[in-house]
Amino acid sequence: MSLRHTLLAAGVVGAFTAPAPALAAWSAPVTVDSRSTADPLAEGAFGGSVLTGWLDPTVSLAKRSGDAFGPLTPITVADPYERVWEPDMADDGEAIVLTLRRHKPTQRIRATFVAPDGTRTGPLTISDRSHSASQPSLDVAPDGTAVAAWQWHDKAGWRVQAAIRRPGEPRFDKPQTVSPPAPFLAGSRQRPWINVAAGPGGRAVLTWQIGGDYQLPESSLHVLTAGTDGVFGADQELGDAGGLADVGLAVGPSGAVQVAYADQHYYGHEGPVSLHVAQGVAGAPLAGPDVLSTGGKGTSSGSQVAAAFSADGTATVAWAKPGTDYEAGGTLEVFTRGADGAFGAAQQLATGAEGVVLAGGPGGSAVLSWMRGTTTANHLRWTVHAATRPQAGGPFAADETISATDRNALWPSVAMTPAGDAIAVWVTNTDGSGGGQVAAALNPGG
Repeated sequence: MSLRHTLLAAGVVGAFTAPAPALAAWSAPVTVDSRSTADPLAEGAFGGSVLTGWLDPTVSLAKRSGDAFGPLTPITVADPYERVWEPDMADDGEAIVLTLRRHKPTQRIRATFVAPDGTRTGPLTISDRSHSASQPSLDVAPDGTAVAAWQWHDKAGWRVQAAIRRPGEPRFDKPQTVSPPAPFLAGSRQRPWINVAAGPGGRAVLTWQIGGDYQLPESSLHVLTAGTDGVFGADQELGDAGGLADVGLAVGPSGAVQVAYADQHYYGHEGPVSLHVAQGVAGAPLAGPDVLSTGGKGTSSGSQVAAAFSADGTATVAWAKPGTDYEAGGTLEVFTRGADGAFGAAQQLATGAEGVVLAGGPGGSAVLSWMRGTTTANHLRWTVHAATRPQAGGPFAADETISATDRNALWPSVAMTPAGDAIAVWVTNTDGSGGGQVAAALNPGG
């Protein structure tokens, strides 16, 4: 039986699963950084930690201390020609930091490796030096495998370049150019939108798409995977990706891959938005995508789709199923399948969800977080919510509000430690913007 028929037989669309009983409670939120910053990252290393520094001169790390965190400490060195773009960490505490260097002869992507004891190597240029590079993306797997991808420009246009760092290697492999030049459309040279995810043993998955503008035609989502050799294979097109797909990627502990995406539509192409999932194994072509759920035309801020694998191979996909209104969030649906099974019925956890993030942990555990805006007396207030799933598997526990209510709380990031503790971090402010003070909370035992 094909996966599509298996999914339909399982009755995945529109079903409801009751939440599991609440697990260990989340700690009270604590302030990690009282300065104004943006895009803090939760990490599982050091029993739970927080990275900050997006677009700053340096990256700083706060390690867990009980139910709180120690002081933020810089782990990289400032350079007047560079800005931090993407940091991430392996489970052993090694950090990789991508910076964008704006200096002659070309703008380029560089990587710094920071060992668990703080020893630094680099920064080392990882993009092709012959032409300019921009907008890097990074993901680091628990074993230290890393994938970086960026926009790279030659005379023909903007392309996607990528490089993989295999575990134990001192640097990234040579960059691979994995897309043709983006076309000249709507009066300008287009740039590809890129997403990446790393898996153990040198594996990775990458997607790219041309879109993001109502003046452009809707287009396919392109996906490439790399096996343990760290080499990306042939480009594969996934259809029905809309004007710009909202993408969630994951690579499992044995190399399984899932590509989840919502086909968002722009003015002139309005229509229902569906959740598609393509699956396979890194280093080989994926099966064609299946539709797990379909919502209305409305889209909202932040990521609407997230994907993750747990250590036992359990695959999870979550999305904020849109309704008919824009910027109103969506019904949070979660789909789960065992390592050798099919996705089951949707578990509905919340309404009005936006900015959905997800991470897998030991056994079948996982943590899911999102933000929700509510309006009272014409005043919009944002809160961060979360739900966890235990190592034994099963449904997620009920929705919990984990942020304080005296300030806006937005843009969560989550991680799980090797021991199964859940970490959530977000920004707080009074104006509902993208930056602010950094707050975090812990859930022992996931």
